[in-house]
Amino acid sequence: MVAPDLSTPVGVEVEPPRSRRRLRNYILGGIVGLLLVAIVTANFVRLPYYVISPGQVRPTQDAVQVEGRPTYRDSGEIGYTTVSSSEATAWSALIGWIDPTRDVFPAREVLGDQTHEDNRARNLQLMDSSKQTAEVVALRQLGYDVAATGTGAVIFEVVEGSAADGVLQPGDTVVAVDDQPVGLAEDLVAALAAHEPGDTVTLAIDQGPDEGPVAVPVTLGHHPDDAATAFLGVSSGTRELQFDLPFEVSIDSGDVGGPSAGLAFTLATIDVLTPGSLTGGNDVAVTGTIRLDGTIGPIGGIHQKVETVKDHGSKLFLVPDDEYEEALQYADGLQVVAVSDVTEALEALGSIGGDVEVALAGDAATQ
Repeated sequence: MVAPDLSTPVGVEVEPPRSRRRLRNYILGGIVGLLLVAIVTANFVRLPYYVISPGQVRPTQDAVQVEGRPTYRDSGEIGYTTVSSSEATAWSALIGWIDPTRDVFPAREVLGDQTHEDNRARNLQLMDSSKQTAEVVALRQLGYDVAATGTGAVIFEVVEGSAADGVLQPGDTVVAVDDQPVGLAEDLVAALAAHEPGDTVTLAIDQGPDEGPVAVPVTLGHHPDDAATAFLGVSSGTRELQFDLPFEVSIDSGDVGGPSAGLAFTLATIDVLTPGSLTGGNDVAVTGTIRLDGTIGPIGGIHQKVETVKDHGSKLFLVPDDEYEEALQYADGLQVVAVSDVTEALEALGSIGGDVEVALAGDAATQ
C-alpha cells in the first residue's frame, strides 16, 4: 500500500493555526498603533524651527475704501501675496524638509531675540505703517499734495555684525544725525547716504521727555552689496508718523502682518481712484514693500510666493528688483516682471492693457 502524499501542492497555502493568526494580528495592530502614536506625537512636539509655506493671493480692490472722492470698481484684480509661517512640529518640519515648495529655518533666523508674540505684534505694526505709506504714495502719484511729519526714526532691527550692532538696539529712536534733525525714517536714510564707509557720524538717541538725547558716535561700515556705500545696519520706521491727506482713505488688511503688501495696496488705491482697469481686466499678483519716495523694497519668501501665484493662476507677477532672479528660478512659465518703483509698476501694467495714463500723468487731482 502506498502512503498518501501529505505535502502541500504548489500555490496552495496552508492556513496557519488560529493562535498564530491571532499573534500576527496582534503584532500588526501593535505596529499600526505605534505608528499612529508616533504621528500624533510628532504633531505636538515643538522644534526650534519655523516652516515657511506657500500662502494666498488676496484681492485688494474691496479692501480700499475712500470717502470724499469718486471711486471706480472694475474687472481685474490686484492681489497681494502671502506666505504661511508657523512654528515647526516634528511632523511639519519633516514635511517641510521633503516638500520642495517649503523651507525650514531655525527659529532664531526668523525671530532674532523676539518671542513669537513680539514678532507677530511687530509684523502687524509693519503692516499698519505699510498701508499708511501706500495711501500717501498713491495720492502723491496722482498729483495730490500730502505732507508727512514724524518724531524720529525708530529702530526695528539691527543687523548682526554691522556698525550698529552693540551700539543701537530695537526700540531706540534716532532724532538727529550730526545735528541734522531726523523726523522721518527717510531723513535718517538721506543723512547716512551723504557719507562714505569709514565716516564717523554722531546719532542723537531720544531718552524720553525727562532727559535730553544722548549722543552716540558710530563709524559706518560697507554695504554688503556695494562696498562704496556706507552702511549703518538697521531697519527703521517713523515714530508717530502722521500724514495730512486731502480726503479719507482706509485699507483693510485683515489679520495679515508684514510690510510686503505695500506696493499692491499702492496700486490698488490708484486703481480705485482712477477710471478704467489698472490691470486691463487681468488678475495680477504683486509683492514688494513701498517707501515714501515711491521706490520698492525687498521682501522675504519669494520662492513660496511664486508657488502661490502659480497655483492662483495670475497673468503677471510684479516683484522687487532684488528678488527677480530668485523668482525666475521657480517661475516655470509664470510671467515675472522686476520693478524698482511705482512708475515701473504702472508701466508693467500698461504693457498688458492696463488703463495707466492718468496715473502716469500724475494729474488726477486737477481733473
